[in-house]
Amino acid sequence: MCEDCSGKAKNEIEKPKTDRQIRAALQREILACTVRAHDASEELIAIMGDIPSGLPQPDGNLRIQNAARALAAARSDVMQAHSRLNEFVARRVVPGDFEPGGPD
Repeated sequence: MCEDCSGKAKNEIEKPKTDRQIRAALQREILACTVRAHDASEELIAIMGDIPSGLPQPDGNLRIQNAARALAAARSDVMQAHSRLNEFVARRVVPGDFEPGGPD
């Protein structure tokens, strides 16, 4: 859970300790990333539906490029979250940010 969601500073957030807690945290990560990807997709669709928007051509292109980049980044985050869960479930590889003394 992120600092914003928990209301706690990052160093005060307790790391998952059991397999069940780690799996649940990884599944929540997938869900959060999927929601961000869906939102980014909806934004790109809305921008594309706005064409022609009446904005000067370079601004319209820039909006589309920025939205497409945001969607690509969000999709990449979803794939990374799925990979982290798969590595944990298949090989019991605990992500570094869940290990004691790992990155915060």
